[in-house]
Amino acid sequence: MASLEELSRHIAVAADLKSVVHTMKAISAVSIHRHEQAARTMKQYLANVEHGLQIVLRTRGRGAGPSPAPAGRERVAVVLAGSEIGLCGAFNERLTAFARSHLAAMGVHAGRRLVLTIGARIDAGWRAEAEPPAAHQEAPATVDALTATVGAVLTRLDQWRKDEEVGRLELFFQRQDAGGGTVPAHMPLWPLDQAWLDDVAARPWPSRRLPVVMGDPEAVFRRLVRQLLFARVFTAIIESRTAEHAERLAAMQAADRSIEEKLEELRIAHRLKRQEVITSELLDIVSGYESIVGDA
Repeated sequence: MASLEELSRHIAVAADLKSVVHTMKAISAVSIHRHEQAARTMKQYLANVEHGLQIVLRTRGRGAGPSPAPAGRERVAVVLAGSEIGLCGAFNERLTAFARSHLAAMGVHAGRRLVLTIGARIDAGWRAEAEPPAAHQEAPATVDALTATVGAVLTRLDQWRKDEEVGRLELFFQRQDAGGGTVPAHMPLWPLDQAWLDDVAARPWPSRRLPVVMGDPEAVFRRLVRQLLFARVFTAIIESRTAEHAERLAAMQAADRSIEEKLEELRIAHRLKRQEVITSELLDIVSGYESIVGDA
């Protein structure tokens, strides 16, 4: 059995680790709340963008959606929204496996795709399982950094559409499910679904006054599509970050229970060892006393 000093040192280390875990749990809980607030705000913004699209589509006429990709543009841009740091279970591994399986089912193999990873962990995971990504973007550390990250992602995708003959954009991320867990998800970004556009155009307007498009409807439409893509990518990254923090919170809760169990074992071992030392010292005292009495 370890000495009292060793057991005391182990208890102190475990207590320090428990404090770190508690801090990480608090950070994840706060981050989840902030990301959920941002998601609600972006949901309202997305609704406003769709209202704008509704008016423009009615002006242009139903069926007048985005132009199809030029012939020969068969390459596909793939965006993977993962995590920058670990301690979140198999979060990135599940997303990598889901994306690879989904892309294979779609017939999008390595030679036809350009992959953009968001987060160092998903970047390393994709490199280990598939081809090296064509580009990498650091995952946003805070909600305030999300806008710059999304802007950088869209700029890269625009460049690929222009220079790399990319005709389709596919986004993979993770979101929370109804049970509080996380599940991989897929969102086609481009081209926009014509059936969805027709549905947007046919929606009833929420008031009696119908707005009028000011300026060139085509130019307004392009700007709104840009905002639509921004809102969708922003929302996907928010959901991915929320799911990541939820996964990390669950991992930290499990670690907290494990550390508490280990601490209890160490405390019991410490009490037993201390009792053993006290008993040994008492026996030494009694033996010494008996020896002195016997000599007298």
